[in-house]
Amino acid sequence: MRIGLTYNLKPEGAAGDRFEEFDSLETIEALESALRACGHDPVRLGWGTEMLDRLAADRIDGVFNLAEGVGGRGRESQVPATLEMLGIPCTGSDPVAIGITLDKALAKLMAKAHRIATAPWSVAAGFSPSDGGLKAGATLRFPLFVKPSSEGSSMGVTSKSLCRDEAELQSAVERVSKYGPVLIEEFLPGDEFTIGIIGGKVIAVMQVVPKNSDDNFFYSIEVKRDYKNLVEYRIVDEPRVAAVALAIWNSFGLRDVARVDVRCDRDDVPNFVEVNPLPGVHPVNSDLVILAKAAGWTYDQLIAAVMASAEARWAA
Repeated sequence: MRIGLTYNLKPEGAAGDRFEEFDSLETIEALESALRACGHDPVRLGWGTEMLDRLAADRIDGVFNLAEGVGGRGRESQVPATLEMLGIPCTGSDPVAIGITLDKALAKLMAKAHRIATAPWSVAAGFSPSDGGLKAGATLRFPLFVKPSSEGSSMGVTSKSLCRDEAELQSAVERVSKYGPVLIEEFLPGDEFTIGIIGGKVIAVMQVVPKNSDDNFFYSIEVKRDYKNLVEYRIVDEPRVAAVALAIWNSFGLRDVARVDVRCDRDDVPNFVEVNPLPGVHPVNSDLVILAKAAGWTYDQLIAAVMASAEARWAA
């Protein structure tokens, strides 16, 4: 089949985390190679008007979608919604599920509605010193954790996201508010896991363990950028954690592939943190790829499994 690739490329020399979610040329080339190994003919489509022009000019049987989009909290739904309108099948979840999962507060609300444990939270639209402070401690227990409500790839999640008092909270919300609405949730002090799911089956549960003892460890953007020195990845047998990930998969009606983050609370109960239905597939440093390789999969096998799930849906 002729498989189009939709993606947003990270600009060369990009600084900061503005383009953290975008893909590198290395990812696109690795994906093309893996699709050829499956017997497919990959075609680069990109995103936006470039994508539309190429779709109009070429025959495409299906799309492998990596595009994060540009804009507000519906940006990840742009490509799957457009392809749905055009009648072109694509990998991954539908536009509604993707939109809900990008809005982390909405995703937590969905999880709570399905009785899946998730840390208590609130959302701040922004911060102004004239407001007299957020006073989140009145309803949530410190320490608290602050991150953008509608971003991914740990954008805005730094060592300063953990807040032990009102002053740290206000500072963190002020810093993060440039990304839009701010999610404030009770910090989960237990073990951290990420779970890969393909076609509704868990491929592995991976624990993220700090190499240096740290009672307040969390998977910040600084850690992800220096993961080889700062963390150890362990494939573990944790049925309770896997069950939370599968409950999320089923509750959101996810398709083909997703990565679910779970963390234990102070009572060692696994809690849903967030879910990524468009997980990165960089051949070296994407969490899903690291997880799959640690579980004995090759990169080509991982991509082939995603395609097999999608092709089965397309043929139904």
